[in-house]
Amino acid sequence: MEQYKLSNILRNVLENIGIPESYYSIGKYKEGATCIEKVGKVYVVYNAERAERYERIECKNEQDACVEAIRRIAKDNKDFEILEEEFYEAKARKVLKEVLTKEGVPRHKYCLEGYAEDAVCIEKGSNGYFVYVVKEDEENELIKHPNIAKAFIDVISRLIRNDIKEQKVIYDFISELKK
Repeated sequence: MEQYKLSNILRNVLENIGIPESYYSIGKYKEGATCIEKVGKVYVVYNAERAERYERIECKNEQDACVEAIRRIAKDNKDFEILEEEFYEAKARKVLKEVLTKEGVPRHKYCLEGYAEDAVCIEKGSNGYFVYVVKEDEENELIKHPNIAKAFIDVISRLIRNDIKEQKVIYDFISELKK
């Protein structure tokens, strides 16, 4: 089975939320499932039933295919919004990790999913995202952000102390996120 970058992020999100694997397939036909396959230069999303591919849609890129699959898997609009938000957040985390690794920021300097000692941390709250640094015997600055993009920019700012380099890393993060 061919492995796709965003499709793997989608798979992880669906697993974490508890969507059974029988509901979807990535890379091949699976009876009774919503499927995503790359066919030539396009991604095809369809419902598989009785050895046929129904409601087949061609998407120009993998992200659109993932969102279409989420739409089909979701029970209703609210469920769709939750799954879509989880997908985009997971994508943003993956992109930020790649950008920080490319810039040589050691992995132990940050935690993008909760608490860690001596690291820049981000946590999702009920009405925003919290960024903070936990250091022994120091005042811990906690800042609340309304969305994950602003929180990630705060993480970058705390990790990269050179203004010019910080701007480059933020630009790289936003550019990669748009792909």
